[in-house]
Amino acid sequence: MLVLGEFRADRLLPPLLRAGAEAVVLGFAPRIAAFLASSLGAEVVCGELPTTLSEQDVLRLLAHWRADVAVPNMGCPGQEQFLPLYARAAPRWRTADRRMPVHREGFAELASDKAALHRIAQERGWPVPKGVVCGGAPAVRAAARELGLPVMVKEARSEFHAGRHYVRDDGQLDRVCAEVAFPVLVQEVLTGEEYGAEFLSDGPLTVAWPVASLGRLDGECAPGRRVRVAPAALPERVQAELAATVRDMTETFRPHGPWQLDFAVTGEGRLALIELNGRLSGVSNMSWAATGADPHVAHARSALAAPAGGLAGPPPPCRTALELPVPAGTPLPPAPEGTGLMLFPGSPVNPAPWAGGVDRPVLTVPEGREAAALAWLRELPPGTLLNSPREAAGQLARGARGLREAGPLSLGREGS
Repeated sequence: MLVLGEFRADRLLPPLLRAGAEAVVLGFAPRIAAFLASSLGAEVVCGELPTTLSEQDVLRLLAHWRADVAVPNMGCPGQEQFLPLYARAAPRWRTADRRMPVHREGFAELASDKAALHRIAQERGWPVPKGVVCGGAPAVRAAARELGLPVMVKEARSEFHAGRHYVRDDGQLDRVCAEVAFPVLVQEVLTGEEYGAEFLSDGPLTVAWPVASLGRLDGECAPGRRVRVAPAALPERVQAELAATVRDMTETFRPHGPWQLDFAVTGEGRLALIELNGRLSGVSNMSWAATGADPHVAHARSALAAPAGGLAGPPPPCRTALELPVPAGTPLPPAPEGTGLMLFPGSPVNPAPWAGGVDRPVLTVPEGREAAALAWLRELPPGTLLNSPREAAGQLARGARGLREAGPLSLGREGS
């Protein structure tokens, strides 16, 4: 099996190795093999993934490594835009003896091009912020006048860590127009709460992990620096509209593999899709912590299955998963009795903490242990958290409420 990308390979590989697969990991980072040997206790063959690829390059890689199963695994910086290439190469590679579970080209385009997502969302009636796709600076300035400042300017084919600009005034708009790669999507600025949900699709079936709260929307465009929590309950009307939107996405575009939706619930109670990603992300840490079912493991098991194989969804959440951003390397005291602390330090397969200087440990809190967790938060030394203990306490309460009230997305025939 050839894994295309090193993201969380320490969590993706164990099910493959236990099944007897001969796994090879291709990635950007140095020292992947040494890290995986240390963390997994097994030698794993690793190779270099080129930083630029064409569809033909992908086919050459598959042939060179004699892959019978290829698993796209975008999640590290610089690899997100490979998804459309993998989607186009897969039909040319597949035979009776070779498989490449990957999103279809139409879905890959939605997940990799914000302009395409906005256009298709408008055509299909999916809820998105007001916006205009612009091919140059004059169109951007006209869109900003139409929508009114502040606006969000998003490069259509940007990576998840770049290409987003919160523009407050005309001077900043001029600077952004000089810097961005066109086309761009200019959108109204939303106020409200941001959420994320992760999915795994295989043929006609899609399963969902609990919705996570990503905190209040702000001008920083960096939800990974906020206190986040899963599960999170949504207003009943929003939950129904989100489920209907996901059903339409899966019925129309047939994703195959892991994917993620970021969305907002505005101050007026309106659902608005922010972003569609054709991969797993840091939210998977909360998905795992809340349910005990790691999405990366589920992805690996899905890749191992025959094309008509079953797809098991996660169990209902059994604990609150509270993600607490701290400066990288900051020690935390032991978790209070009855709770747990899951650490996700930077590594060659999890480079975000190194790049951003922020660790995101997750405090797991079963029902009935919220008071102990709240006391622990209040006793942390000043400066331990990037955010205030008050924000963390508010998200803890949101997660405890979600644990009691949040129901699964009703995905009907297409999912569970």
